[in-house]
Amino acid sequence: MHLSFLTPLGALFALAAIVPLAALWLNERRARRVREALQVAGPPSGSTVTTACLLASIPLLLGLALSQPTIQTTRHIEARSDAQIFYTFDTSLSMAASAGPKAPTRLDRAVAEAEALRRDLADVPSGIATMTDRVLPTIFPTTDSQEFAVALADTVGIDEPPPKGLSDKATTFAALDTFAGDAFFSPGIPHRLVILFTDGETAPYFVGDLRQALRQRPKVSIVIVHVWRPGERIYHGRKADPDYRPDPRSGRLVATLAAALGGRAFGEGRTAQVASAAKRLLGPARLTEVGVGLHVSPLAGWLVAASAVPLLALIWRRNVA
Repeated sequence: MHLSFLTPLGALFALAAIVPLAALWLNERRARRVREALQVAGPPSGSTVTTACLLASIPLLLGLALSQPTIQTTRHIEARSDAQIFYTFDTSLSMAASAGPKAPTRLDRAVAEAEALRRDLADVPSGIATMTDRVLPTIFPTTDSQEFAVALADTVGIDEPPPKGLSDKATTFAALDTFAGDAFFSPGIPHRLVILFTDGETAPYFVGDLRQALRQRPKVSIVIVHVWRPGERIYHGRKADPDYRPDPRSGRLVATLAAALGGRAFGEGRTAQVASAAKRLLGPARLTEVGVGLHVSPLAGWLVAASAVPLLALIWRRNVA
């Protein structure tokens, strides 16, 4: 465990404690003269000391917060060395559909489900890919949860990648054959899983060719999350796109793909079931130590919250005096 300060000069704010202490001293000096003139007994000396400590502690705590103290600890990271997952997002324009102008889009909901799944499957190195009529990786499988979260927030967006073709439907499930071989997964990894988030609105493709490609050894398993609700539209501002209508066949197309590849398909919102299916397809977990990770715990927020305690105490003392 190691304590460090990211901005140590921020602690200079603690010198501001001089201001309230000087004001308190001047006030007590004037009050003492008045009491002597009126021959009135003053408050216990301990009361002034308590007030001084409370006044000084507020800028002291805020100064420490501005110095951004952190506690750094190292921990051994264990993960599966025999399995990897690619969280793959359909990023075609139809994934921008939503129930209303301010409602979360299909892609927003897919990303939220992926975040929850990643927490349930944290011991499996995971990568991220985006897909239209081609698949592109954004990060390769990693055990670093922070790296995964940043990539998920920064690299998954509509039409990323933009489709190469001119089809009315930018997505084609045929592009999933890219996962065959070692282009995405590390060589020698026997348990490979693609978790695909899609609305299922795909251009025609030959399912037999895709099945043959993904059954090559080592086999790639697939779990599909169907992110789709009837009546959703693509909105530009508050106006719905007149050229888009949800494809009611999408659920059947997703089920056909899952059955052809020996995988599983689920509707959105079934994170626990998706995680269970993923674990079954990956087989029993065999964890090995893959490195040492650095965990950083910031303390600034706690110090700011703590500074409210002496402030409230001063207010309370003033009101009961």
